[in-house]
Amino acid sequence: MHNKYIFLDVVSVLDEKVFTKETVKGWRDHLLNSYEIIFKLIKPQIDPVSCVKFFLSRDLVNEVITDAVIGMRKIVESVHPIENPNAFKVAGYLAYWWMRHKPISIHYPNNLSLKNIKIVEKDGKDNATEQRNIVWLLKHINEIVAVQIATNYVFNFSKIICKKDECIRLKKASENFNFSDFEEMKKVLLHKLTYYFTYRAITPKLIEHLLEGYTFHPAWDLSGKLWQHKEKELAI
Repeated sequence: MHNKYIFLDVVSVLDEKVFTKETVKGWRDHLLNSYEIIFKLIKPQIDPVSCVKFFLSRDLVNEVITDAVIGMRKIVESVHPIENPNAFKVAGYLAYWWMRHKPISIHYPNNLSLKNIKIVEKDGKDNATEQRNIVWLLKHINEIVAVQIATNYVFNFSKIICKKDECIRLKKASENFNFSDFEEMKKVLLHKLTYYFTYRAITPKLIEHLLEGYTFHPAWDLSGKLWQHKEKELAI
């Protein structure tokens, strides 16, 4: 039997106009920062006795960016009348390819079952439930990071633009508005997006549309003028 080999060459996806080195570097920094945020959220909750280690493949991160750029380049170079992919598209492609390549892996001893990983117990907490939550997060950490990638690319959650009085006004105006405040709405938003990413078939376009829907009436600031348009573009 003859051995067959596949030789791979580096594909250049950059240009001097749209997908520049500076732009791609910004996307790469966003991916790494998103991972770092989730890592710092989960890691301190795991008891060191479990010896759980996180591994991030930088090569796979580069593959995420490469495939995202290739996908967006097809749109820019097609018949669609756009010069640059908007933030919704960028977030959609980066999150989608992150979930496809799964750059993060979890390492733990062979004699340890993932479901038996110990957490740092806290007084006043339901530690059994907390432990199950941490195990679930570890199983789906790439999807969790993808949610971070997508939402924080379009939202600036640190700046709240709809305060509690606006939420109260909405509740008075409509008995069907069920959130006590916008922080509760954000938790539901992130929970639903995590569910979709984990258990549903997802495409970049679907992620893009979900994010668009979330920003029609934003309770938090956006990362830019995401809905900037010309009058003629409305006549579709």
